[in-house]
Amino acid sequence: MTTISKVTEQLATIGAKFNVEGIDLVEVGAMHTVNANEKKLVNTYAFMVASDILPSDYLSHSNRESTATKAQYQARAEAAKLICYNKPERAELATKLPMDAPQAEKDKRKKLQSRHTELLKTIRRGLTTAHKKAHPEEYKKGGANELKTAIEDLAALMEKATKLLQGDKPFPETFAHDDAIAVVKGFVKTFC
Repeated sequence: MTTISKVTEQLATIGAKFNVEGIDLVEVGAMHTVNANEKKLVNTYAFMVASDILPSDYLSHSNRESTATKAQYQARAEAAKLICYNKPERAELATKLPMDAPQAEKDKRKKLQSRHTELLKTIRRGLTTAHKKAHPEEYKKGGANELKTAIEDLAALMEKATKLLQGDKPFPETFAHDDAIAVVKGFVKTFC
């Protein structure tokens, strides 16, 4: 088991190689470790995408967007549990928590139980990013999910205003109805 002092010593040793002043050597070592592992993660996710593993494979089989079968999802969940939990934690999860357990213990158990699903979510997010880089054409905006621009919103409101002016709802006699319609149509023609 790695202790805090060993990790601190390892990070300080790595940080000393860079000879940076102004911040702690441990922080420099940690920055280097994050950078090195980030590259490994990016390469791992790229490999997974190249192996035709989709982000939707990591969704629950009951999700309609999932591309995983029930057996595949259960196997991924089982693998995540084996990765996330050590033997004592697995033994603890195998026992049932008493109904009269204190709330703090219930919260601790809930946090422990959700660790493997958090791993699956993290992997799915990494795969999504890698998949977007590998297949950008699949993520082009368009269709019903595309956010509207301000001009499109304005055009829709102006169309609604035109329909309201041309409708049969009454306006006061002093209202210049024809001029209002002309101004709105001119605005739409010029700006929308």
